Amino acid sequence: MSGNGLPMQNLADMINQVMGKKVLTEQQLEQIMQGAQKALGQGGMTAVLEYLMKVTQADVEMDELVQFSHRVKSNPDLGMDILQGKKQISRKSK
Repeated sequence: MSGNGLPMQNLADMINQVMGKKVLTEQQLEQIMQGAQKALGQGGMTAVLEYLMKVTQADVEMDELVQFSHRVKSNPDLGMDILQGKKQISRKSK
């Protein structure tokens, strides 16, 4: 990983902790991040979000994910707080 942020293993561990079981290895996370980086280069942030929804099989609406990404972009600590369990993701009702 580049010089900023958490090492991949730490991030994978946090994701597994949030999920309550091992759902992701460091290698899988690295592959996902490489795919996301490729998607960014090919189609911008929308392509990244579509890619992440596909590989994670996320049950969310695209507009919901876009709104969340804007919130984290404007307040990066929010993403870390969610990963560390300090805050929960607020979802709109379906």
